[in-house]
Amino acid sequence: MQQPPALTAELLALTEGSIEERITKLKRKVLKDLVRVEGGSFMMGDFGLGWTPEGLYYTSGIDNKPPYKVTLTGYNLARFKTTYAEYDVFADATGRPRAGMELDPGYESLQGIFRHPLIPAGMYWQQARDYCRWLTEQTGVPFDLPTEAQWEYAARSRGQNFLWATDNGHMDKGRNMASGKQKRILRPVVDTDPQRPSSVTRAMLFPVGIFPPNPLGLYDMNANGWEWMQDWYDEDWYRISPEHDPKGPPTGTLRSIRGYSGGDYISGLNIKRFKRDPIITKKDSFTGVIGPGFNVSHTVRCVANIDRAVAQPQ
Repeated sequence: MQQPPALTAELLALTEGSIEERITKLKRKVLKDLVRVEGGSFMMGDFGLGWTPEGLYYTSGIDNKPPYKVTLTGYNLARFKTTYAEYDVFADATGRPRAGMELDPGYESLQGIFRHPLIPAGMYWQQARDYCRWLTEQTGVPFDLPTEAQWEYAARSRGQNFLWATDNGHMDKGRNMASGKQKRILRPVVDTDPQRPSSVTRAMLFPVGIFPPNPLGLYDMNANGWEWMQDWYDEDWYRISPEHDPKGPPTGTLRSIRGYSGGDYISGLNIKRFKRDPIITKKDSFTGVIGPGFNVSHTVRCVANIDRAVAQPQ
């Protein structure tokens, strides 16, 4: 299994040329990779109670129960998670630090070690939103972070009762999802020990676009990195959320994330909700330093909030 060569070449091309040339190439790729999602209604949340023969929910907890009706206006969603090759264009164009340069407090010597141009870029919530909104300035298309409702509706191929965003809605490890072994060997080598050539450090995630997309054409929605949502997180939100184009609570302290970064796929179901500090604040157990936490597995997939197919660049 490997990333399609054409996709690899397209991403690596973003690392070459003047900043103006790189921006032009990024705009072309971003618009080309948008997947049209027709609007419609669905029951958002854990649909197991009325779907499984046993009449049981698929997940524990209360934050995705009971499912409730959501009606969405059409939109366009990025085919892939944003890679380091793409985010670096934004960072270089705006004079910001590149993503993935921060690590746990006290481990600054490892700064940037897990970066690779072909894998999803790790970032904090504000970095993710700033990137999507910068795309608006560059393209004239209204980009932003997706809402939880937009993400789940698209992952479930317009709200169908699919637990996984695979090509057939089921989990087939090794074919439409990475097996445990593939998760290890697909991660690019990012560092080696000159004294021990066999000792290598691999990135935390693997290149985008390796496994088949879901029926809408969206890749890696259940794995290979958490995805930041626009919404504040509230475990009781489903009980009071409006039906039409819900955007989450007006305030909060934690942001919603969807997808999964690795490990047990059961935890990465389309209907599963997660929460995270926007800067993943952490206190180092050895130094006592409090600061931004480990961000390399928190990623972004931008949405274009426009109810028609976006014109493709010439």
